[in-house]
Amino acid sequence: MGSITTNTDIPFTIHELTIPQYHSALINKRTTCAATVAAYLAQIARYNGTLKAILTVNPNALREAHQKDQALVDNNKAHQQNTELSLSPLYGVPIILKDTYTAAFLPTTAGVEALRSLRTQLSCTVVQKLLNNGAIILAKSNLHEFSLEGITLSSLGGQALNPYDFTRTPGGSSGGTAVALAANMGLVGCGGDTMNSLRSPASACAVVGFRPTRGQVSRRGIIPVTETQDVAGPMGRTVGDVRILFEAMRGEDEGDLATLNPLRSYSPRPIPLSRIKLGVVKDYFGDEITTEGSIINKTMFNALSKLQSNVSIDLIDLAHVPDWDVALLRAKADTQAYEFRTALDAFLNSPTVTSPHKSLASIAASGEYNRQAMTPVFDQTLQGGEFTPTSPEYHSRLERIETLKKSVEQCFAEHGLTALVYPHQRQLVASVGSLVQPGRNGILAALTGRPAVCFPAGFSPETPSAPRGIPIGIELMGHPWQDDELLDLAEKFESVLGARQLPVLPLN
Repeated sequence: MGSITTNTDIPFTIHELTIPQYHSALINKRTTCAATVAAYLAQIARYNGTLKAILTVNPNALREAHQKDQALVDNNKAHQQNTELSLSPLYGVPIILKDTYTAAFLPTTAGVEALRSLRTQLSCTVVQKLLNNGAIILAKSNLHEFSLEGITLSSLGGQALNPYDFTRTPGGSSGGTAVALAANMGLVGCGGDTMNSLRSPASACAVVGFRPTRGQVSRRGIIPVTETQDVAGPMGRTVGDVRILFEAMRGEDEGDLATLNPLRSYSPRPIPLSRIKLGVVKDYFGDEITTEGSIINKTMFNALSKLQSNVSIDLIDLAHVPDWDVALLRAKADTQAYEFRTALDAFLNSPTVTSPHKSLASIAASGEYNRQAMTPVFDQTLQGGEFTPTSPEYHSRLERIETLKKSVEQCFAEHGLTALVYPHQRQLVASVGSLVQPGRNGILAALTGRPAVCFPAGFSPETPSAPRGIPIGIELMGHPWQDDELLDLAEKFESVLGARQLPVLPLN
């Protein structure tokens, strides 16, 4: 097999590598797909025993990388000219998948011991799209079991650790993907978000997590939690990489009716970034009487001050809105307990799925799951009765969600807002041993279906266990179906803040 001769005069490293940098290095023969994949595999081998970010490595990743290198060689020979190569958006890009994304060539487990042998005949729609765009699936990542909480603890993967502080969790449920990206174990990654799950680990691990408008990305073939709240989305170290991955993931799919929403084609007038109005949701900031709350607030106010000094922004403090209270929404609007069993059982009984269990009740009876990782949702959804999609309480929750959507829309219209802004978490990420991650604000986007992106705002003060400090994420929530405009805004802010830092890892 032929190979690309690399130019070793210019140093190449996978650390903090972006997709454009990688493609430039491929074109200019500073690296190969195989060399890059091998470097990521070495990084996984070096750190995964400690961080527990990865559940399964694709055994064919290196072979696929060699094939892509050969294709580049063949393309050069065929053209025999010096014109610059044009690569597909994700050509040779090593991607980390949350282990809810089905791939026909890998197991899919949701982190559950009982599902360790689950296989699918087909890959989910998103994975098919990634492969069609030239990607290499590098590995499947650890997650909070069944995607039900935010500390990334599972019976298959154990407790994932925060790469910035090994005494803390990485958030979740898509925590393994975030850890892998923060520790440079992959180039970009995919996660899921039912309540906070793309943005919580992004906040905790100083990466970018993007929850698209519900309906932008197909969920077909992804192990579900709810129909109402689930979305699939991209993660990366930069907003630019997240945008590239999102473009490859998005699109209509007859297998997911949410993507056929007629509003997909809605093209509102673009919001000029020269006239930015941010609604500051003060109720979502930290409690000033606590040390962690004051740290969160100081970091956020410093970030907003820096943005105001560099970008034309109007900050509008929003008055208390009782309907937006996070605790109230969790108690009275969250649909997980009412939809989880129905959604999971439907997935397990799909004709393309081969599973040792065909129901959540069967998994529960097996005992092959991490009881500590379960939330009240697990027991409630198994009770049936009130916790079903036919109960009056469930319909009451759907009505509350519709009221919430109208309330948020009214706020945006009244103030002419470009986006809402708030910290994703009102306190620092939980310590190892905690069974829940309190203080997260992601439910507002989860229930309204609006796009939201979390990216680094800064760090808490350094401590012996956290030599960089603990990452703190800033979240923006925008207009439905204006995902591109929200990413434009986030990319602009990211360039001003420049808040991402590498974790300090042993032997790094």
